[in-house]
Amino acid sequence: MKYANLHLHSTYSDGVLEPNRLVFIGKSLGYRALALTDHETDGGVRSFMEAARAEGIEAISGTEFYGMHEGFNLHLTALDFDMGDPGIRALITERCEAHYDSTKGRFKLGVERGFIEGICWEDVERYNAPGSWYCAGSLVRAYNVLRIPVPEGLVANVFKSPEAQAFASKTPNAERVIKTVRGAGGVIALAHPYNRTHLIPSLVEMGLNGVEVSHPDNKENTSYLAAEAARTYNLYHCGGTDHTGPMSGMGGKHARPALHGLTEEEFYTLKERKRG
Repeated sequence: MKYANLHLHSTYSDGVLEPNRLVFIGKSLGYRALALTDHETDGGVRSFMEAARAEGIEAISGTEFYGMHEGFNLHLTALDFDMGDPGIRALITERCEAHYDSTKGRFKLGVERGFIEGICWEDVERYNAPGSWYCAGSLVRAYNVLRIPVPEGLVANVFKSPEAQAFASKTPNAERVIKTVRGAGGVIALAHPYNRTHLIPSLVEMGLNGVEVSHPDNKENTSYLAAEAARTYNLYHCGGTDHTGPMSGMGGKHARPALHGLTEEEFYTLKERKRG
């Protein structure tokens, strides 16, 4: 059993469980430290950390950013950063506003094409908490609260169709994300690095100081390669269950067992910045 789960999503982005529910489930599974890493927002982190403290669990700040590098749209988990840092605040505000506009445009497209019925954009705003990162899950939450069946093919037709791509927000470059997180005193890790471990040397030059060694999507020898990269470049071990296992609250392919994360030694090595 791992000590810390540092890759989790809630209803503030594309997860299905509220932050406090994640804490309760994490405690029941035996985790002693957690981080909420919603996509490009820390809107739910403060309530998550308060719930964790109340349950005697250590919690650190977290966010999962996107960053472009050499043609790859990378996922980068930011951990234990200063949430009040102006650079972090500016980046999160920019990304949340971009995804709000993107999702609103796709919503309008869905209405015009007849894929969205029964809800209005005001419902979507009403049933998503301030500070949320808007996405397909934001629409699904509005449908669920109103107890209206989610239209079949909503994601395929409204978010993944060729027409919908016109509303996609531009992803920042990875170097900007990495430098912003490091500037806020945080650890920034390459998430689920399958087929991307070859990018680690150039990312390290930008300031990357972590890599997800333990993640349910690490295939074949990815965990070995990630661990070797961590040893070679003095990176922090990171990881968690993401959208998989009992802390995801999701079914289908995500329902398989997953208890990934960090050992106690790995967690405190990161928390105490023993690698510098």
